[in-house]
Amino acid sequence: MSDPRTAALRPTRVAVSTGFLLQGLVISSILTQAPRLIDKHDVGDGTFTTVLVLVAVLSGVGSVAAGRVAERRTSATALRRGLWGIALGAAVIGLAPTTATLMIAFAVYGIGLGAVDASMNMQGVRVQALYGRSLINGLHGLWSVGGILGAGYASLCAWLDVPVAVSLLMVAAVAVVACETVQAHFVPAVEQEVSLVQTDGPRVPWRPVLVLGLVVLVFFASDTGILTWCTRYLEDALGASDELAPLGYGAYQVGALVSRLSADLLVRRIGAVRVVVAGVATGLVGLGMVVASGTTAPAVVGLFLTGLGLAVLAPLSFAAIAGAVPPGTTDVAIARLNLANYVGAILGGGLIGAVAEGWDLRWAFVVPLVLVPFVLVALRDLAAADPGHGRPRRSSRGVKERRGQG
Repeated sequence: MSDPRTAALRPTRVAVSTGFLLQGLVISSILTQAPRLIDKHDVGDGTFTTVLVLVAVLSGVGSVAAGRVAERRTSATALRRGLWGIALGAAVIGLAPTTATLMIAFAVYGIGLGAVDASMNMQGVRVQALYGRSLINGLHGLWSVGGILGAGYASLCAWLDVPVAVSLLMVAAVAVVACETVQAHFVPAVEQEVSLVQTDGPRVPWRPVLVLGLVVLVFFASDTGILTWCTRYLEDALGASDELAPLGYGAYQVGALVSRLSADLLVRRIGAVRVVVAGVATGLVGLGMVVASGTTAPAVVGLFLTGLGLAVLAPLSFAAIAGAVPPGTTDVAIARLNLANYVGAILGGGLIGAVAEGWDLRWAFVVPLVLVPFVLVALRDLAAADPGHGRPRRSSRGVKERRGQG
């Protein structure tokens, strides 16, 4: 017999899960069709790379904006607006008749991307608090599932010769319809939190934001660098064939997906700190295998272990911030913490890329090998990722009473 409380919360969990899934679907649908966009607008790889850096910068703007919307209204409102933003961006990217229009479309998409990144984690943390058990890793796992679906969709569209404009319009339509279908079930604001904000209550302390931000930055720097360079490393440094070289990318992503879909159970059993320590250890073993490998097979296994170990770092950091800041400041703290996502991505693409180009491809994986142990300085703060840490559990009845106010 199912728990009535869990049954009452299920629509909310489904709604927030949909937000994570849509974010992964839209971003993957756009990025995996980048070659078609480049050909359509006849722009070089360098120009397109500049566009992606612009998206990362504007995503930071979107993250801050989501924090302001959540502070003045609710994170549910911020998530709904963000999902509309990425849908609009995807549609205009596909329809853009000129390069200038394409730039504007990516700017709109970048702001929406940052808003969704921040607000979906705000909502994910709230859902986890309502359930009273770790769920955040599984939500991030659904982001990965969305990415896989988007890549498969883009491949199918290319095979069927569907124009990129039609392809992205369909993705945008799916995002809007799904958002409007579930948005009524997003988690609304809690009255005491609204009161704290309106009366200029507790401010966000910077220490946990900076410490946990270091964890997020290290993860995304490593993640971006690994995904950017692993295929070329296997092909150029280890002599992998064109057919085998992409397996490293796939192995890393599979490891990350397995990690995120199973980590919540581990957090419930052994606690967030032990999960993070085990993840760091596993990731370092994997990176060590990649650096030391002389052939393709052990490097691919190493990339799987790296994804398996490191993928827990970002979700648990977002969960931890909720227990590390005063009540009523969680949404703003998550918006600020999310900025480390984009700083890390730019750092990973720039610093690790410079190392790879300037010395040897193998050194591209030494950089994350050196960076990852620094996350251990945040273990005390990561302990707050355990659900219920310092917070009372909220009732599902209260959620139903407040639903629709956001």
